Amino acid sequence: MNTSKPILYGGLLAISLACLLLSCKKDNQSSGEEIDFSNLTPAVTSKGTSTGSVYTQQVGAGGGRVQSPDGQIILDIPAGALGTNTTIGIQAITNEAPLGAGNGYRLTPEDVNFAKPITITMKYGADLQPGLCWIATQKSDGTWLGYRNTITDETAKTLSVQTDHFSDWVTGKLIDFRLAPQNALVKTKGQVQLYVNGFAKTKGTAKEELEDLVPLTPIYPKDADDEDLAPLPKIVDLSTSLEQLKAYRLDFKAWRLSPARGKLQSSGSKATYTAPDQVPTPNTVSVSVDIEATQANKTTKLILLSNITIVDKYYAKFTVNGVESVFSERDIVRLDGGFQPTGNMAVLYVSDNGELGITFTHTDQKTVTIAAERPQIGNLPFLTSAAPAGTVAIIYQKGQSTDGYTSVNDELLKDGNGCKSGKPSAGSLTLTEYKNENGAIVSGSFSGIIWNMGDVMACKNESVEISGEFIMPVNKQ
Repeated sequence: MNTSKPILYGGLLAISLACLLLSCKKDNQSSGEEIDFSNLTPAVTSKGTSTGSVYTQQVGAGGGRVQSPDGQIILDIPAGALGTNTTIGIQAITNEAPLGAGNGYRLTPEDVNFAKPITITMKYGADLQPGLCWIATQKSDGTWLGYRNTITDETAKTLSVQTDHFSDWVTGKLIDFRLAPQNALVKTKGQVQLYVNGFAKTKGTAKEELEDLVPLTPIYPKDADDEDLAPLPKIVDLSTSLEQLKAYRLDFKAWRLSPARGKLQSSGSKATYTAPDQVPTPNTVSVSVDIEATQANKTTKLILLSNITIVDKYYAKFTVNGVESVFSERDIVRLDGGFQPTGNMAVLYVSDNGELGITFTHTDQKTVTIAAERPQIGNLPFLTSAAPAGTVAIIYQKGQSTDGYTSVNDELLKDGNGCKSGKPSAGSLTLTEYKNENGAIVSGSFSGIIWNMGDVMACKNESVEISGEFIMPVNKQ
């Protein structure tokens, strides 16, 4: 059990509140206008945790077929792949891959080297689409490799690859099946940048390249001069830079605005929405994009959607496990003195060096605190145990409880006489408008799943699904 967790939580709370109220200072600032793909690094995650018992079957030199009891994965081992009788194991695990969706399995023994390639076939469900999904495997260092040559059988609804080794195997998406941001607030005459996210086309080792394996490398890069993850300084069209299956062609088709209130300009995988001069009725619009994955004469179509709310006043809300806490204009602290305490309060600070701090406090004693390093327009990941380079610290507390929920906590699982970490927290903050000036508007949204400390002795804790959106003025000290 990691005994440093209580100290880490206390430290994060102190740092977050200090940054919020005392204007923390740092010297490094990320800058630049173009994406340097040479700085991208593969995503690293924890290994999946088991969700069932291990199924085993003996296979000898003559080969054979091994199928999981649930029928979701099949291993076809040809004659000559094994030299001696070997116990083959299949265990269902959680899918921890970036953009992972669907099944995950641990295949053993992991040190086996097949003399001939074996075939792994995995079922895919309604959460995945042919041509837009693949099979991925995790390396010992926590990074992932996707198979460009994943074979899709749309009739059987299966994905297949050939390999000469065992490890953890999962199904996943090549691109996010959501527009970013999914939900946004924008003031009249303001703009929102929308884009499709995925993995960059990067190269692995010589052996990986030979097998058409690609590291799962998120589009958002690390800044060359800083170890922190930095958002894209400018949203650009990544149509030709997104990874895709070898047998498919990925196309970004029509972007649409409904109803036609405001303006939409699009280019490939990105678009910019400009709000009208006045708040329309109703004050929401939807932006969507059609994506097609084509193989020969077969085409899979996918529609991604984003909902945008147009306002001419300040506004904020957060949602915890489906329960909304809404802040009206009078609940939001601002320099013009319009704040009228009602028991609710939302305040946004930016330090001289651009450190962002936000606190939402609701009458039912629910508080959300956010602290972000070097914020820019775009997506900033939560600081978690799985992504220590994340730039956003988030804390949720209810009432006077000291057992807050925070992005650095993991799920607690029983492990013999102690505990081990299960699923890490996950999430991000997306800024659609940002300027480091007194009274300037900052707008954006956040979402994720974060864990509390819980009962460490019993190795039991809880998570909350948290999200929010805001359009608030900057208050500088």
